Amino acid sequence: MAIYYTYQHAGAWEAANACGYLFGDPNFGIFQDEDYAYHRPAYDWLAGQYEQRTKISLRGNYPVWLSKTKPDVARGGYLELGEPGVVLTVELPDSHVLAVEGGYWTFALNRYFLSFEDREAESEEELKQSWEKMFDRDWCESIVNEYPGTNTKYHYLVDRIYLEQVLDVTTFIEEGV
Repeated sequence: MAIYYTYQHAGAWEAANACGYLFGDPNFGIFQDEDYAYHRPAYDWLAGQYEQRTKISLRGNYPVWLSKTKPDVARGGYLELGEPGVVLTVELPDSHVLAVEGGYWTFALNRYFLSFEDREAESEEELKQSWEKMFDRDWCESIVNEYPGTNTKYHYLVDRIYLEQVLDVTTFIEEGV
């Protein structure tokens, strides 16, 4: 068991209270904004990786993103300006949580080949296989050792958060930067 934090739209939290748990509901995802709809294939891939690696079904939804540090919502940039949100402090079983290196997640998000070789992926399969490195903590740490100007920043994924796993709820209104 470990403590994590997640920020969410107030509407997602209201929906969680109605059904008893918070999940990665596509209705509250970034795909609602057509400017970000092109990210859906990366999130679909990530959902598949979560299910494959944890053996836990997401039931057609997306995982919930977590952090080990509490989001500083006062600095802004978490939701749309004026939108109400919540920061949840949760305690979750290790078996349901999957670590992902956040910087390398952007490779999948933008369909870049995750390699330090000077070449492109030769196939879609090789491209997607390269992204799997973001789950390999040893590989991620070895890159930091090889390229001292880099660092790692892990994020975490979980299938759902039950209300009884929530230790604290902090409300906020997105004020921007």
